[in-house]
Amino acid sequence: MGYSADRSWSRGSRDAPLFEAFLPLGRSAVVPVEHVDAATGQPCAADRALRLLVVGRDWVGAMRCAEEALEDEACRSREVCVARALSTLIYGGELVTADAHSLLNADRPEVSGVVALLQARIARLFGDVDRAHALLGPLMSAGTPLETRLVAAGWAVELLAECGDVTAARALAREHRLDEALDAGVACRPVLLAARGAMAMADGRPGFAVAQYLGCGRELMARGVANPAVTPWRSEAALAAFSAGRDELAVALARQEYEAAVLWGESRTVGRALCALAVVDADGQEVERLSEAGQLLELAQAWPELARAQYELGIRLAARGDVVAARQRLHCSHALARQTGNPRRVQLAERALAAVAAPPRRPALTRQQARIAELVVAGYSNKEIATKLFLALRTVEFHLSNTYEKLGVTGRDELRAALEHDA
Repeated sequence: MGYSADRSWSRGSRDAPLFEAFLPLGRSAVVPVEHVDAATGQPCAADRALRLLVVGRDWVGAMRCAEEALEDEACRSREVCVARALSTLIYGGELVTADAHSLLNADRPEVSGVVALLQARIARLFGDVDRAHALLGPLMSAGTPLETRLVAAGWAVELLAECGDVTAARALAREHRLDEALDAGVACRPVLLAARGAMAMADGRPGFAVAQYLGCGRELMARGVANPAVTPWRSEAALAAFSAGRDELAVALARQEYEAAVLWGESRTVGRALCALAVVDADGQEVERLSEAGQLLELAQAWPELARAQYELGIRLAARGDVVAARQRLHCSHALARQTGNPRRVQLAERALAAVAAPPRRPALTRQQARIAELVVAGYSNKEIATKLFLALRTVEFHLSNTYEKLGVTGRDELRAALEHDA
């Protein structure tokens, strides 16, 4: 399904809300404040939430304003205010709260369109690919306002590309004429540029991907959007630049993203930026950075991003020779990739696991050998063990000698280390 030949691309068309006012994509100087508080004459809570979000320096204030807006009946009746408040919660990492509010507002005709769009974003961030596609599908139909349709198509293309389905991503982009929309200067250009960047990366064209992500960043910065939670364009551009062999650019972008993410302070945003920095900046801190990124992403329940971080950590642990830890991380990445419906990352994890051979299994100890070994580790002498187990001293020594041989150790300290490693 494409657009009819006579359908014109128009910036800020009146069949949809002004998307530069809330996706959030920032605000241009010509976009007026949509709603003021009747009591104070000041911008409403939703408008204040968006302003705090795009600047990206006051997470607490942004979340407070967003929740205030969704409790205010006047804000809740306006699509632009609901979108601003929900977007602020979503990009602030408060997905459960945002989802609860979206369900409360889903049946209200005056806001149902944008709520469905943002529910799709919530599903994507939760790692529920099937639900995200199910929500985006109806929003790409002919009866949907143009800007809503373009954003839905852009997000769907990006998701398909991230999951490795480049053919379907290309077909969807052609069907909705996303290149023409970009050339026409539609309001949602940042969304479409990010989608084209993801498609280029999946298609093995990192140089072109860099240009798309940098273009996305220029658009966002021109609209006053400094917060990397909105779109992690620097991180994605850094990874693309690294793949294209432009290491200095990659490191500079990743460091800028991390600094901006720390200012916002939300776990998913910081963890994602730290993961990208670890990948592109080979300064010897990669494993430590990826471990910290994993902790932050797990705290945020950012399962798609955690799958990537665990994969990258597994690769680097394997390079250090820590095969056991590497395989643990790669297995975790594989499980998360399956859970979040990402076949591309499943394949990457499977290939890495195949390349990182499992360490040879130690011969199993007999019950008597295992019991004696446990007592040795607990600090008992051979004589004390013999007394405790009603065995001859020579029998204990015989079993302990066989245990050392099976485990490839030469004394009590090495035995303790070997048993702790296997625990």
